[in-house]
Amino acid sequence: MQNAAPLTTMTARKKRRASPMRRQETLLAALLILPSTLGILAFAVLPIAASLGISLTDWGGLSKPNFVGLQNYATALQDPRATSALSHTLIYVLLAVPTGLAISLTLAVWINNLKAGWLRTVFRTVYYLPMVTIGVAVALLWQVLLAPQGLVNLILGWLGVHGPNWLGSPSWVLPAVAVFSVWQGSGQGIILFLASLASVPKDLYEAAQLDGAKPFEAFRYITLPMISPTIFLVLVLSLIGALQVFEAVLVLSGGGPGDSSTTVALYIYKTAFTFFKMGYASALAWLLAVILIGLMVIQWRNQSKWVNYDQI
Repeated sequence: MQNAAPLTTMTARKKRRASPMRRQETLLAALLILPSTLGILAFAVLPIAASLGISLTDWGGLSKPNFVGLQNYATALQDPRATSALSHTLIYVLLAVPTGLAISLTLAVWINNLKAGWLRTVFRTVYYLPMVTIGVAVALLWQVLLAPQGLVNLILGWLGVHGPNWLGSPSWVLPAVAVFSVWQGSGQGIILFLASLASVPKDLYEAAQLDGAKPFEAFRYITLPMISPTIFLVLVLSLIGALQVFEAVLVLSGGGPGDSSTTVALYIYKTAFTFFKMGYASALAWLLAVILIGLMVIQWRNQSKWVNYDQI
């Protein structure tokens, strides 16, 4: 007990001696993160805050902003074109997200089961190439392939099927855009699934085989639960990307024919840069953000029902 006071004093002295060094380390850390912090503030936080302020105004981009409060939001909720764009976006999501997830997982399992390592490398590279190509250039190529006399309809003709006017038909334009998006974006899911499949212990499959489990049963009761966190990740990323689809629709169909393929993101773009209604476009963007956040919250709350984190 008598030595407690001297020890406490010595500890306090050491802390005081170390405090200048800690201050230097803190200052150095602050200087190192300052450039990225300023970049985030200048190119992310401030534009987001500015868009919120603009959404409360009637502003055309050149004239002086006129504050209108929540009028833009009320207009958006009653705008039939905005409702139509939202319905087109949801249809696209229902077409692209489940299909892309299923194809990515199927191809990843197939590549993972290949015996030759060089073949796995080749197919992994081939399927990821569309992700790193220029999106506009690839979309223009697909526009030619999906033309009425394009290669796709030519192949269908050889099979005895009369191909539709993919990008000129209101019934087929969204499925055509979804097919392109799945082709272009499946590489990301394949890479993530391959990384997850590589982490599944092999002894689980050996034990299942000894118990007489069939390949499909092993996939259902071993593979799917073990890679369920990755499935959830790919699902969330795919959903975010699908709700914001813009480039593919703009290049392939321009939102047509008519407005049959106009998505929310494309409608926001046209509202802002064609009709120069910056305030209304910002309100639409914030409504899309609210919808996106709401869907993410639903996904996050429901993940405990099917996502298994025990192996992590």
